[in-house]
Amino acid sequence: MHVHVQQNLEHLFLKRQNNMAKIKEIAENGVTNSMILITIMLTALVLLLTLPNIYLDNQIYYESRKLAHLNKIKITLEEEQVIIRNRLEEINVQENLR
Repeated sequence: MHVHVQQNLEHLFLKRQNNMAKIKEIAENGVTNSMILITIMLTALVLLLTLPNIYLDNQIYYESRKLAHLNKIKITLEEEQVIIRNRLEEINVQENLR
């Protein structure tokens, strides 16, 4: 059993050395897991702050287009109302002349 424990310890030691070598390699490349995590978190924060603004800008744009369309319809109806009133006044004048 002593040999088995010794083998396990050697295996763990080799595994630890391998992990340390990987960490050293990552550190030499200049990119660590914490740097990647910070980058992801900052990207998520930027998206969290900008996406609602983009959504609201789009909603405002489309609502303003609807309002412009309704305003054109309103102007057209007001012009038609003036034409109808003038026509009605002409009819009333003609009826009063008879």
